[in-house]
Amino acid sequence: MKIFYKHTGYKIGCVLRYFIARIMFAGKLKVARTSMIGRRCELYIKGKGKIECKGRIILNNDVMLFTKGELTIGDNFGINSYSRIVAHDKIEIGSNVTIGQMVGILDHDHKYQITNNKMSLDGYTTAAIKIGDNVWIGDKSTVLKGVTIGDNVVVGANTLVNKDVPANCVIGGVPFKILKQL
Repeated sequence: MKIFYKHTGYKIGCVLRYFIARIMFAGKLKVARTSMIGRRCELYIKGKGKIECKGRIILNNDVMLFTKGELTIGDNFGINSYSRIVAHDKIEIGSNVTIGQMVGILDHDHKYQITNNKMSLDGYTTAAIKIGDNVWIGDKSTVLKGVTIGDNVVVGANTLVNKDVPANCVIGGVPFKILKQL
């Protein structure tokens, strides 16, 4: 007996959602190959924002992509459920990248001020993120603003990526440390 991870009807629905998104965000969502968008995914492309994908992408259920800036994605990209990418400035993701569940990639922090014992949020500070080719980001990891992740990197589950990561290594921890060279 064969057990299929995703049935044919689900896959057809994912492709239909992709075509609907292309129509809704005409000129702001550019994808080179037919892709798949899972159920309950949220795509927000605000103002001058744009998403450009150089190949096929697969968004699993409950993924959020938000951009006011530029989000560039290479070929053969997959992102799993409950993950989000928020680009207020610029996020560049290479080819052959897989992102686990509940991952956050954010190129900004909130500006805040405390006046008379009252906190107020007013705007953002941003710094671009670059993720290289052949990168696997494990479940529940967070990638902070201004970070560059080199090629051929494995980011272990629950890792905080708060500074640049060299190529060809496995990292893990909060904050991360290099666990192994590849």
